[in-house]
Order: sequence, then structure tokens, then C-alpha cells
Amino acid sequence: MKREHTAFTIVELVISITLLALVLMALYKSSDLMRASNLQLFNHLKKSNSTLKGSTTLYKDLMYADHNISITTKDKFHRLTIENTSHSLYGLAQAKVVWLVYKENNTLLRIEGGVYSIPLKNDDRVEIDVIAKKLELFKIYQSKKKDKYLAIIKIANQDSQVIMAQNIPLVPPKEKKKPNNAPIPKNPPKKQ
Repeated sequence: MKREHTAFTIVELVISITLLALVLMALYKSSDLMRASNLQLFNHLKKSNSTLKGSTTLYKDLMYADHNISITTKDKFHRLTIENTSHSLYGLAQAKVVWLVYKENNTLLRIEGGVYSIPLKNDDRVEIDVIAKKLELFKIYQSKKKDKYLAIIKIANQDSQVIMAQNIPLVPPKEKKKPNNAPIPKNPPKKQ
């Protein structure tokens, strides 16, 4: 006698429900881990975006600068002077940009203009942007070859930000003068 199997037995149903429950628990756990990871990443990005909005500007100022960059040291704050950069926030073809920390509230300022000197005079035409307040540290380091710059910026109650700019154009080499002691023929050959 052949017995036909038309339905699942109770044991098969219990086993399939148990397996389904195990798979669902694993999926729930992985989705919970994914949600926690995304939340942590979102909080980190939100915090990093709020720390210093001018870090991209500083990076572009350095990357589009020519070789004429100077750093002045004053205690824990440096002053960065870029004599000529093609990165301008105000539509200048070539701009002089100075990054400095103003003593009041330790405010990080970006000063952009044509030709000016610090301290500013009344007739200097510049734009001054406030980048951050309550700075604890603003340091710029230059490599020996002067093609790499490292900026460290620390705002009170926030993590330090580190900005690295590499492959800054170097000072073009000076052309060597050719010696003029080569004899000049007195009677050049005549063409026939």
C-alpha cells in the first residue's frame, strides 16, 4: 500500500517555524546593528561638519597658492600668509589671503583682498570672514621642501581638526645664465 503525503506533519511545521524564527532573529539583529552604525556615523558627520566649516577653504587656499607662502609664529597661534592664490571667495583672479587669530574671543579670521598689509588701513579693500571662535590652537607646519602643509585647528570643547595639503607648487628654479665667453667669428663665411 502506498501512502500519499498530502499535508505537512506537525513536526515539520514546528521545525520550519523554528528555523524561520532563527532567521528572523538574525535579520533583526543585523538590521539593529546597521541602524546603530548609521546613527553613529550620522552623529560623527554632524559633529565634524559643525566643528570648522572653513577647513575646506583653508585646504583650497593652500592648494591653489603659488610658492609664496609664509608662516608667522605667535605663541600657540600661527599666522598664515598666502601672497598669491587663485582660490578666491569674492571673484578675484589672484588674491592675497591671510589666516590669523584675533585676540578677542580667539577668533579665527580669513582676510582676502588684492594688495594690503596687516595691520589693515582704512583704505584697504578686503573681505574678512569669521571662521571660528574660541580657538585653543591654530598651527601650520611646512615640510622642508615647502610642498606640504599641515594645519592643526582646535576649537574649545571640540576635537582637533587636521588638514593636510600636498604637492603645493614649488619655487620655479632660477635660470642659469649662459656664459658669454664663446668666441664670435670675426668673418662669417659668405654665402655663394
